[in-house]
Amino acid sequence: MEHRKSTYRLLLPALGLSLVSLALTEALAKEVPEGIPAGPWILAPFFSSSYEADTNVFRKTEASGADDDRIATFTGELFGTLPFRNSELTLGYRTSKESFDNATFPRELTQYAEFDLELNFKSGDTLSLRDFFREDFARSEDIDAGGELVFEGEPYTINRWEVEFSRDDPGRQGYFARVRRQDFNYDGQKDVGFFDYRGFDNVFEYRQPLPGYRRWVLRYNARRFNHYDPNCKLGFECEGEVGVPFRKEVSDSVELGLMGNLGERQPYVVRLGYSSFRYEGTESSDFNGIVGHAAWRLALGSRTDLELRLTRRALPSNFETYYINNSVRAKLDREWLRFESGIELEYYLNDYADPIELGVNQFCRRRDSTYELDVDWAWRVHERFKFEISAFHTNRRSTCDTSDYQATGLGTGIALGW
Repeated sequence: MEHRKSTYRLLLPALGLSLVSLALTEALAKEVPEGIPAGPWILAPFFSSSYEADTNVFRKTEASGADDDRIATFTGELFGTLPFRNSELTLGYRTSKESFDNATFPRELTQYAEFDLELNFKSGDTLSLRDFFREDFARSEDIDAGGELVFEGEPYTINRWEVEFSRDDPGRQGYFARVRRQDFNYDGQKDVGFFDYRGFDNVFEYRQPLPGYRRWVLRYNARRFNHYDPNCKLGFECEGEVGVPFRKEVSDSVELGLMGNLGERQPYVVRLGYSSFRYEGTESSDFNGIVGHAAWRLALGSRTDLELRLTRRALPSNFETYYINNSVRAKLDREWLRFESGIELEYYLNDYADPIELGVNQFCRRRDSTYELDVDWAWRVHERFKFEISAFHTNRRSTCDTSDYQATGLGTGIALGW
């Protein structure tokens, strides 16, 4: 099973532009959402529907034959925020119904639930407790952040718990600490080519103020995950036993960088460091080398933003190795009167450490080069209602012919709410 970074991101077009702009960097402050006052709560209901045509739903090679399809999506959600004493509690639920004209899957209804408690203290410190639960089918970045996999429709559940403690005042010494526990499991009855995982992804960061609203940043990231073969519990041929990990992922990285703001709506962060990545319990190669991350949002006008991001990191692979993910992303957003438009281009290069086994005594030294182009246009008919059109094209070229693909899609939809 393989999949593009976010195979059907365009199926929820009303969320795209707003979520991308909020997620650029951890330095951006969280705002209380707009909505309908209901006693002490602020309710934010939302509904969207969309229809998309995709020329290659399963991201197959030209030789194996592409499967085109049309997908209708209906999404409803309700988020409620309770502000209190400069703090807030957020509860949310989202569900989507996706109907394919040709393909059929064991799950069509997806669900997402969220709990987020943010406590802001007079000292400037913030304590956040978060939990989310998702039932979906396999196309999410929560599964494979580097784009190795493509969509096949396997249902899964994921639970994520986070405890976050931070102080983000540019004029004072600050810090950011996050302990995150993740539990991912496949739910279907089909033989799958990826793994279940369970473990921790923790971040600790120290921030030293500098003149001009800048800060030095020293960051440590530790990942500890057990990888399980889901085919064992499904009764298929597997690498181990039910509940016994077939390998353990151990990753540590230390980065030094700079973060700050060049002006209003112009935050940036640059980090460069050293990382080690290895599997315990296997003979796979280890990684020891340079990693880094940079993100910058430029305000090109009162209603035009350009976002830039560069990343280099080691990620676990579906195969008995890891891969280095190098990515470059640029996104331009423009608002004019009642119209919104956006264009996003992302290129990433995945380089695998060890040869990939394709069959009996058949191996390939895999290296993937992928680009994705997304274009969005929206007409805000009313403050709470808009009509959207979106299109994408993605293309991957690999040294392993079985991993090549290209796909194009065109979608339209409406969104109502907050």
